[in-house]
Amino acid sequence: MSETNPQSLTGALPPALRRALGEIHHFDEIGSTNDEALRLLRGGNSGNRLLVAGSQTAGRGRRGHQWLSPPGAGLYFSLVRELPLPLERIQALGLVVALAVRAGLGDCAVRGVSVKWPNDLLSGKRKLGGILVENHGAEEESRHVVVGVGLNLRFPPEIMQSIDQPAVDIASICGEHIDWPALLHALLARLLDYIAVFASDGFAGFQREWNRHDRYFGEDVVAQAGAAKHIGRGAGVDAGGALLLRTADGVQRLVSGTIFPRAGAGPKP
Repeated sequence: MSETNPQSLTGALPPALRRALGEIHHFDEIGSTNDEALRLLRGGNSGNRLLVAGSQTAGRGRRGHQWLSPPGAGLYFSLVRELPLPLERIQALGLVVALAVRAGLGDCAVRGVSVKWPNDLLSGKRKLGGILVENHGAEEESRHVVVGVGLNLRFPPEIMQSIDQPAVDIASICGEHIDWPALLHALLARLLDYIAVFASDGFAGFQREWNRHDRYFGEDVVAQAGAAKHIGRGAGVDAGGALLLRTADGVQRLVSGTIFPRAGAGPKP
């Protein structure tokens, strides 16, 4: 059985971690782990759980973008957590999840990974993974979050070339010696730890960590927020997780949107 098979990936998880994760669901193939997690919540299946897939036929990224999820090529999972917080506080969770995944990768000797606001993982300026956070529950006390994570493990060259932005996989960074089940273990342990800190203390304690690993800190970027475009230099994030952008009109604070490297900008030292 392939070590990237969902059952193989979770088979060696320690008992304490399995208990903390809640119910574990395996899928050889599914439309989207996030969609299935939300379907379970809407059906009254509350509580914490983990959903892991070997492939997704309708994987989603932010703003409805497709997330390519071929079999054996990536790590695709959704973590469901009870998180009774106001929606305005949950908004920064995607940044915290990106930091947790980055830390988990580092635990497994995947070095040089940075973050891109609001929740992408990069190696150099190539995309290594992405995060999709969705929430369920109109009442704060019953609110759950669904944290979707997609990481490129070892994508076939023809699929890598079909991605509409520069991308990279973990095998290209550190070879084929990675223990994939150990990687999932490290990621989940970090995620539970970071989410617990976020739930009790908010984002402020993560601000310095984000700014330290922000790939576009100090670089010229274009920020797209709805129909508006802002051109400036990345200045990290504030204590609430909003993007800070130094522009000709002063520092702009953006709470949603996407950033792109400005054409002609030089590489980060």
